[in-house]
Amino acid sequence: MTALGVKQRSETYHVKYRRVFVISILFVIATLYAIAHAQEKVLITHSSESISITPLIYGIEKGFYRKEGMDLQFRVLRGELAVSSIVSGKDVDYMYGAGTAFVAAVRGVPMKVLSHDFKSVFFYLMGSPRVQSGQDLKGKKVAVASLAGTGAAATRASLKALGIDPDRDVTLIVIGSASVRMAAMETGSVEAAIMPVPWNFRMKQKGFKELIYAGKVMSQPLTGLATSNEKVQKQPDQARRMLRGFIRSMKAMKEDRREVTEFIAKKFALDPSTAEETYKIMIQTLTADGTIAEADLRDLLEQTKQEVGVKKLMAVKDIVDYSLLRRAAKEIGAANP
Repeated sequence: MTALGVKQRSETYHVKYRRVFVISILFVIATLYAIAHAQEKVLITHSSESISITPLIYGIEKGFYRKEGMDLQFRVLRGELAVSSIVSGKDVDYMYGAGTAFVAAVRGVPMKVLSHDFKSVFFYLMGSPRVQSGQDLKGKKVAVASLAGTGAAATRASLKALGIDPDRDVTLIVIGSASVRMAAMETGSVEAAIMPVPWNFRMKQKGFKELIYAGKVMSQPLTGLATSNEKVQKQPDQARRMLRGFIRSMKAMKEDRREVTEFIAKKFALDPSTAEETYKIMIQTLTADGTIAEADLRDLLEQTKQEVGVKKLMAVKDIVDYSLLRRAAKEIGAANP
């Protein structure tokens, strides 16, 4: 072999070696990147394990968020504590209480609502068998989970619809979780209580009365993804992946009727017929695409400002930002034509 041939072979060998080396490095980088994202731990909270978070916990169980590279963990945490933790950048990344985040933002806390799954509330005002009408509640005690938030607002709206002044005619008593409120009703400590679905079904079986469905007199978006303004600005990719998981969960809620109904029955210890009725209520109030109409959001903003005593000018876009949600929807559409 000539010297020229040897030289050419050597150059070819080095080119191939460099190519293999570069490909190997790129493979290692890609693998490390995938591992890092696959192991990304994200914490989301809500004030209770109520039926309203079904899309979230169903999506977690089905692996929709893991598909987006996140190990999403759920924890029960009071709304105000979640807001504080999110804004301070400690522990909590997101909250599913869009309503609570909305109120906090109106008060000036740098929170942003990114999506809504339900366009109405899932509360019933339940009364004792002795209560025949709203007037029978005058001078009586009504149990609520707290004096703020969606449940309290639903209670006030329900009482007003029954002709009762919630500030003068009744005494609102804070009694924590739904199970404790039901126990208070059973012992006669209170005459009425605001209860989420499916607790209304359980209480009807025990002889209590559905005085009014709050969803008929109060249209307020209840749950959805929310986080801090800083999170949206500094980690938009993570927020967008969260929203892709949210969209997949919403889609499954609508399409997987049998599987979702069985999930509801198992998760909330319901009999099949009650789980089916619960599913029907949820589907009727589920948003079409994770958004609420601008006009409804403006009404909610003005109502919330009055309730919390805020007078400064504010725009819906200062609180609710659907831009990442819409981008996530396009990405899913492009990936699944």
